[in-house]
Amino acid sequence: MKKIFYYILLSISILGIPLFIFGIINTMVSMKYETENPEDCISLVTGADLCQTIIILKILIGFSIVISTFLIILRKKFLRKLH
Repeated sequence: MKKIFYYILLSISILGIPLFIFGIINTMVSMKYETENPEDCISLVTGADLCQTIIILKILIGFSIVISTFLIILRKKFLRKLH
């Protein structure tokens, strides 16, 4: 694994976490204003399943946390192989 590739992957995984959190907040605002009842998940504007979007974003947050943790813990092992 090249050093620049390692740092790019680490940066993307760390920066993805707040981005996905913003996506969840944005989707929850859409649920408030684009549905008739708070329990409804289908947007009246776009027809998208907003609950499914929130679930996918939560999975992506978990995946980003796992990848970031994995890369940070095994940093020396990955970067040592480069020299």
